[in-house]
Amino acid sequence: MDENINVDDTTVGKELTNENTQNDNIVVNQIQETEEIKEESITKDKRSCNTKKTCICQSIAFAVLFIGLIVLYIIHFQNKSDFTPLPGQAQNGTPLMVTVNNDSIIEHFTLAKILKNDLETEAQKYQQELTTMQSTLEEKYKNYQINLQKNVLTQTQIQNAEKQLQQEAGQFQALQEQYSQILAMKEVSVQKEITDSIVNAAQRVNDAKYKADYVLATSSGSAILYANKVYDITNDVIKELNDAYKKSSK
Repeated sequence: MDENINVDDTTVGKELTNENTQNDNIVVNQIQETEEIKEESITKDKRSCNTKKTCICQSIAFAVLFIGLIVLYIIHFQNKSDFTPLPGQAQNGTPLMVTVNNDSIIEHFTLAKILKNDLETEAQKYQQELTTMQSTLEEKYKNYQINLQKNVLTQTQIQNAEKQLQQEAGQFQALQEQYSQILAMKEVSVQKEITDSIVNAAQRVNDAKYKADYVLATSSGSAILYANKVYDITNDVIKELNDAYKKSSK
């Protein structure tokens, strides 16, 4: 009887042990499943987060690109607002040329007229001085010839008179050359000042209004035989020159 009880107890103990083991396995499996679910959820969250980050980055990139295009658009039309297209201007990239007439500019440029008048006045002064000196020298030579013909001069007087006439003739020639050089240098200086003023004014006008690639100067006797008046900016350049001169002379 006791042995049967022991056997039954042993059997019950084994069954309990097996049941506990099964329960433990179920719990472990549930824990593993829970962890797998958590890992899967975390992975989905990470993917969702990365997707959101990508979308945000793309949105920012598109926004920056859009703003950049707007800025370029505004700059483009602002630059065009300062540009004065000429009639018949080429639109296919062909270099645009404008012209200025030097003869007209010099005629109407206030500073050019003043510089030319000053040069002419100085030249007239030198010429008058040389004319007076030449007349005096010619009168002395004429008197010398008269006295020589009258035979009223001694040999020493003749030698002294000829020496004096040669010295004065040499002085006259040297002074004539000196004045010519002075006038030539001043003429070059005046011409350079006028030319520089015209070039600078033409460049300012072109940069501000026309944006041409070339500015050509025409005048009587120049190599340009014909220039369409459509591309002539002479009046603009004359106005710019005279305005600049008025400001500088104040």
